[in-house]
Amino acid sequence: MTQPSPALIDTARRFLAEHPPFSQMPSAELDPLLPRLELAYFADGEIIVAPADGVPTACWIVRQGVVAGHASGAANDARAGGGVREPAMQLTPGEIFPAGALLAQRAVSNTYRAQGDVFCWRLARSDFDDLVRRSPVFLDFCRRRMAVLLDLSRQALQASYAVQVAQSRALEQPLVEVMRRDPYTCTVRTSLREAFEGMEARGVGSVIVVDEPAPGAVPTVAGIFTRQDVLARVVLSGVTLGAPVGSVMSAPVSCLDSRQSVADAMLLMAERAIRHIPVTGADGRLEGIVSERDLFVLQRRGLRQIGDAIRGAASVPALRQAAADIREWSFALVAQGVSPGFITRLISRLNDQLTARLVGMLAATHPVNLDQVCWLALGSEGREEQTIATDQDNGLVIAPECSLARADLLAFGDAVNHALADCGFPLCEGGIMAGNPLWCLSLDEWAERFDDWIARGDPQSLLHAAIFFDFRAVAGAQALADQLAQRVGMRARANPRFLKQMSDNALHNRPPSGFIGGLLEPWKRSAQGDVDLKMHGTVPFVDAARVLSLAHGVAHPPGTVARLEALALAQVLRSDEVAAWIDAFQFLQGLRLRAQQRSRAPGRAANVMALASLSELDRRVLKEAFRQARKLQQRLEMDYP
Repeated sequence: MTQPSPALIDTARRFLAEHPPFSQMPSAELDPLLPRLELAYFADGEIIVAPADGVPTACWIVRQGVVAGHASGAANDARAGGGVREPAMQLTPGEIFPAGALLAQRAVSNTYRAQGDVFCWRLARSDFDDLVRRSPVFLDFCRRRMAVLLDLSRQALQASYAVQVAQSRALEQPLVEVMRRDPYTCTVRTSLREAFEGMEARGVGSVIVVDEPAPGAVPTVAGIFTRQDVLARVVLSGVTLGAPVGSVMSAPVSCLDSRQSVADAMLLMAERAIRHIPVTGADGRLEGIVSERDLFVLQRRGLRQIGDAIRGAASVPALRQAAADIREWSFALVAQGVSPGFITRLISRLNDQLTARLVGMLAATHPVNLDQVCWLALGSEGREEQTIATDQDNGLVIAPECSLARADLLAFGDAVNHALADCGFPLCEGGIMAGNPLWCLSLDEWAERFDDWIARGDPQSLLHAAIFFDFRAVAGAQALADQLAQRVGMRARANPRFLKQMSDNALHNRPPSGFIGGLLEPWKRSAQGDVDLKMHGTVPFVDAARVLSLAHGVAHPPGTVARLEALALAQVLRSDEVAAWIDAFQFLQGLRLRAQQRSRAPGRAANVMALASLSELDRRVLKEAFRQARKLQQRLEMDYP
């Protein structure tokens, strides 16, 4: 191998420093890699690596151009004389392949070929293996690509939030006003056992390690040890509890002066991906500590106040204000980069409380015995996946012993629907609401309706099934919803034809074909157009999880993440694939929330995002999320050919 010139090495270093995982690797891990890279050129259509080659001989890093990955098969292999179908993935500058095949020592599952003129760096398999051994960052990325990219995106969002709000008066507060003044400390010689006992006794997640200064000198911060360090640095490393905490602490430690601001602490945490910051005085003496929880998560009293307002509301206007508070609180959580899964569950549960309060208030005025009816949440609320911009999907199940006239129950349902609309939840344009005679039914009538959809399998029935199979009790008799779930789940699982029809219907919503609209060439900053993050993003995951969970009897609870996790637990799906699918789904949910935060507009526009508004990192994660959606849909195609 010819040694590359210093200029080429410097070019490679600057390029790789812009792309994960290399951008996260310290110089000691990255620098030995650079002289081992060889630059290779591939003409349009030329195959770089294919299944027939066996275990790959090298890892490739895209330097310029696009590499298309085609599903294996004669129809996709130019060597077999077949045509080339639409690629399953497209790799752009900075991306590496085929890391999974190299780690597993197996042939690739896709044929990788140049799409136009392509330049790639080649890293020999032996050098790849050496890098995996030397670099935990690189190994983690190869194993958990989607999760690592998602973490980087979340950190960038938090940093962006910190910059945007740095002018806020609250965040200009000096740390001395918000820090905890009694941090737990120990010396570098304190045993791990004693440090653990101290953390447990005080109910804290960290200990600040101070040095042992000379008599009269001020003790200074030497390091920090947190609960997150226990597994990797103590348990897996086999360190005994008698060892000094100084041998496993993180050092040096990023500290801030007590006169610096909350915004300074937020920026430092986002920049260095840390969770605790010791706060010192002008003389370097430790004065306190601030944590990520203190700064990035809203105070619990905000949630408690909203809950108290809902429980204490005696009128629709009072609940209208609570609903507005839920939305504003949700917008703030989105801006702070809080987990999308947490936000959507939180929105759904607060909306549940609000709906249950409305149902209770209006049941007393009609009157309706809530022991004899069940208010169902359908669709996204049924899955606990409500985003901020959402309309109503609900229904009413009536117990056999209920003696109230159907007209009175419809009037009750209609009153709740309009009260919800007054609180900011628009009436469903399709009329899927409890005030509609079609969806205010007895338990037997609901079961017959599901039976009819399962038996017919026509497009309208499949459309209804996609909404109504995601149901959950919000108020009233929970047992009615449980009985309905058991009955319809058994019927669906026993009808393979219906499951096949549901699968075919689920494949209609595909991720964007070919990643058009600028996703293909993010390095040229040429992104144009919009992407519907719901129909072409989250819906493929929702639909696939619904079909597979119905087929294997794990449809309830109806959440997409819960269904995928249940399928992995039942060993129907591989746990590593499920982890990547969940990460991709949550990233897309997060983009939907960000789009809604920016537009604050109801309807379809709230789920559409301009590609040009995304950072290069988020475009890369979005492309990976679409790839994961295609993989999940390929699983459906395998199960229901």
